[in-house]
Formats: sequence, C-alpha cells, structure tokens
Amino acid sequence: MEGVAWLMATIGIALILAKIGDSIIERFELPGVLGELIMGMLLGNLVYFGLVAPQYLPIVSGQGFTTDVFQISEFLAKLGIIFLLFLGALDTDIEQLKKTGVTATVSTLLGVFVPLALGWYALRAMGYTSKEAFAGGILLTATSIGLTVRVMMDLGVLRSEVGAASLSASVMDDFLGIALIVFAVGSGSLMDLGVKIVVFFMITGVLGWYFIDHYVKFAERLHVEKGILGMVIGMMFLFAALAEGWFAAAIEGSFMMGLILSKLPEGKRLMEDLRAIGYGLLIPFFFVHTGAMLDLRVFGHGDALVLAAVLTTMAVVGKVLGRGFGAWITAWGRGRDFLFTRENAWMSLQMGIGSVPRTEVALVDLMVAIHGGAISPDHAPEFIAATLIFITVSVLITPPLLKWAFRKEMEEARASKAAQKAERIRETKERIKELKGSR
Repeated sequence: MEGVAWLMATIGIALILAKIGDSIIERFELPGVLGELIMGMLLGNLVYFGLVAPQYLPIVSGQGFTTDVFQISEFLAKLGIIFLLFLGALDTDIEQLKKTGVTATVSTLLGVFVPLALGWYALRAMGYTSKEAFAGGILLTATSIGLTVRVMMDLGVLRSEVGAASLSASVMDDFLGIALIVFAVGSGSLMDLGVKIVVFFMITGVLGWYFIDHYVKFAERLHVEKGILGMVIGMMFLFAALAEGWFAAAIEGSFMMGLILSKLPEGKRLMEDLRAIGYGLLIPFFFVHTGAMLDLRVFGHGDALVLAAVLTTMAVVGKVLGRGFGAWITAWGRGRDFLFTRENAWMSLQMGIGSVPRTEVALVDLMVAIHGGAISPDHAPEFIAATLIFITVSVLITPPLLKWAFRKEMEEARASKAAQKAERIRETKERIKELKGSR
C-alpha cells in the first residue's frame, strides 16, 4: 500500500505544478500547456538523474525505472488524452469538418508521404539499411494530436477552418501510421486492419450517428443526478475500448463519440461538466506525464545527436511542407482564384505547423519497429536516444510556433471580446439611466 500512497502524492504534486506552470507560462503570453510539459520534464528528470528514487515518484518508466504503480499512473495519463480528444471533437464545428474534408484528406496523404520519403532518403544517405530507413521514416509521420488540439483549444482556434482540418487530418494520420508500421514489420495483415477500420466506422460513425439521440433520451428518462453525463462518458469508454482493442488507438474511439455527440444540444450543455473533469484532473496530468518522458540525459549521447538532428529536421520540414502543400493545392475548397492568395498560403502554413509535434505515437512505432526486427539491435540504442531528442524538440517548439501562426486570429478574438464587453457596459449604463428617469 506504500506504493499507492506515493502514487497519490505524485498525482497531487503533478496537478499543483501543472497549474503553477500554466500560470507562469501564460504571463509570457504563451499557451499554458507548455508550462505543464516543462513541469513534467522537471519531475521526470529528478528520477532520471537519480535525485529521487523511482518508487517515490512513479511518473516515469524505463530501464531500472518501472514500478508496480507506474502502470496506474500511465493509465491515468491515457485517460487524459482520451478526454482531450473527446472534448476536442465535441467542440468541433461539424460543418467546418465537412467543408474542409478534401483539404484534410489531401494534406494528410502528403503530410505522411513527404516526411516518410525525406526520412528514408536521409537515413539511407547516412548508411542505414533500406528497412531501417523506412522504419525511421515512419517515426516522422504521426502527429501528436493531443498537443495540437490542446494548444488550438487554448488559443480559441479549434473551431476555425484550419483547426477543424488539423483535427481530422491528425486522426487520419494515426490510422495511416498504424498501417505503415504493420507493413514495415510484417506483424499483421493490412487487409484485416482495413476491415477493422471499416467496421469500426460503421459501428461508431453510422450506427452511433443515428442512435445517439435515442440513447441520450433514454439517459434523460433515468432521472438520476448527472445521468446523461455518466451515460455519455460510459459510451465514450466503450468506443475507446473498441478502438484500443482493434488497433491500439483508444483516442480514435473517444474522438468519434465526441463527434457524434456534438450534433445534439445536450452535448454542448455537457461541456462545462466534461471540461471540469478533463481540465481539473486528467488533461493536465497527461501533459505532465508527457513532459516527464523527456529525458534530458539523451542530449549527452554524441552518436545519437547527428541522427537526432537529421530526424528533427526531416520531421519538422517534412510535415510543414507535406501537410502545408497538401492544404495549399486544394485552396481550401474556394476555387482557383484563391490558390495564389496570401490567405491561402498563410492558412496552409498554419496547417503545416499544427502537425509538427510528435510524442507517444513515435515511441510506440519505434518500439514496434525494434521488436519486429525492422531496426537492428546494434542501432536500436541510438534510434531510441535520437527519437527522444526529436520528440523533446518538437514538443517544446510547437506551442510558441502555433501562437505565432495564429496571432492575427487571437488579436481579432481579443478585439471582438473587448467590443462585446464595451457594448454590454453601454447597454447597462442606458438601462440605469432609464430606471433613474422613470423615477
């Protein structure tokens, strides 16, 4: 039971530091999630550098660091990303998703192909085998959808055209990444995976879309406190379990549940309760946990630094060029006249920057590639260190980059809020004058 006590203490410390980190970073007008990541990095490296024993801070794992209660900590963090994608989908404008569907699809395909091709070519030039180069290229394809969604939600741009397209493109990224890693290691059948994906969308997308209103009405008839909230969260976990069981991607299930619930007014009314659960506990813990994965010792591996520099460059340039160009050539569905406009170029750049971060998906792909034999045991240590370095860099540069890319939208939003506030003050003063006059 002592381990459980230390886990509780770790959760408490993580949440307190997360909110303090939020506050400090937001004073510099940067997205608060960066503060959560930095606080997590500080906690994790207390263990990595041997300042705190892992059993007293069960938030990291690895060689010599895995503890019995770490799995509980890891599961709680996974609930955070599940809730974040659920909230992100629930807050999405479905009409924007439909409107940007072609843009999201084309930018996804190029956003996967370009970094994959650049990574393969660069690693082949460095002397790695074709199989290792292909596996290395796959590491560069998957976007950290959680970080992108969180930053865009914090900036208030998730419901924009770029926000909606980025969200759906990142979800498609995950499925393509799963298919590519299966192909690279030959650990499964692409046909089986394709059938599972089709059946998953039939169950969650088609059946869920047409029966969600009946399900919510049934929850209302139960007449219990927070009945709809509990029933909705329960169904979200069933969707997540189905996606996790079939292709180890629980977030796709929670995303689909949030998407189909977003068409109902009850979904919007649940936002306050869901945000309280998510932002009060699960989501900040997820980002502290993610930050704790960033082991600063890897920067001391000289052999891995060159590989890390190559992977980081190809990851950032490949995604920005691939997804950005994919968005640009579609002209956001506005026709040929919009193609060569400055607005199209800027929106496409925003789309590309939103795809920069990589986190847990790259690590999972790496472990699958190593255990599946795509990366040789001799090169595995340098690939692990290099991947951790490029993940660290991509995670830390994304929030300020997104803030810079969406600065115009943020200024417009602030101006709109100021105008609305001034209008409310004016109306209040007029009512006071009318009341005084009536006396």
